[in-house]
Amino acid sequence: MPAFLDTDETSHNLAYDLQGWHYEELHPDVRLIVNEAEPALTPDVEQRVQAIWEDSRARRPKLFNGRIFCMKSITPDCVEGYWTEYRRALAQMVDPTIFGETPLHQLAVCGLLRCADGIVLARRHPASLYLGDFWQSPPAGTVEMRKEGQRLSLADQLLAETEEELGLMACEVSIGPPRLAVIHARTAIVDIGISLTTPLSFAALREKWQAGGNREYDQLTVISDDQLGNWCRRKDVIPTTRILLNTT
Repeated sequence: MPAFLDTDETSHNLAYDLQGWHYEELHPDVRLIVNEAEPALTPDVEQRVQAIWEDSRARRPKLFNGRIFCMKSITPDCVEGYWTEYRRALAQMVDPTIFGETPLHQLAVCGLLRCADGIVLARRHPASLYLGDFWQSPPAGTVEMRKEGQRLSLADQLLAETEEELGLMACEVSIGPPRLAVIHARTAIVDIGISLTTPLSFAALREKWQAGGNREYDQLTVISDDQLGNWCRRKDVIPTTRILLNTT
């Protein structure tokens, strides 16, 4: 676990149970540095990773083994890591113990999108590989190598997810600085929470989602500020989103 992430969730005086999820605030100008080598796998672990990948591909042929960013170390002002294959991260989602005491810390971005009518939430499709039927704050997704040699940018990653998941273009949103890092209890995924805004109404945003978004989510809703407390306490809301709502 990253050293700066507090293992005592009660110290945060949160109004809900994080159930093993931990978080810490980040500096607005936190840097991403790629300077670590990809860890080598033992033959036994490699065989298990490949078996999980082949089984998953048989059920979901569209899965793509792209390059994703995994965190090696993190402080409030710096995230260091390396590029690796998506199949390794998928294997860990299926079997969280596969890498023993050195799990992958797959990095992801998670937005908190405010439109003209309030904060937008989305329910993950029931058939999702991970956390199906849970509500979260879109857009969200793995930090990946979208183009060889491209500069690694959290804002660019979030913009790409915004277009893919919601059908919104870069000119329709404003992205704020990174706010916090949240580590998932079971999979060791690390979400970087980032606020973003759009002047669009929820009705207009929903229309764009229906016309141009992917099928990551099966429902969208909007909540007003006086509804934040209720959503923070709901157990079907992903903890990253509950933390972001609680610290809004």
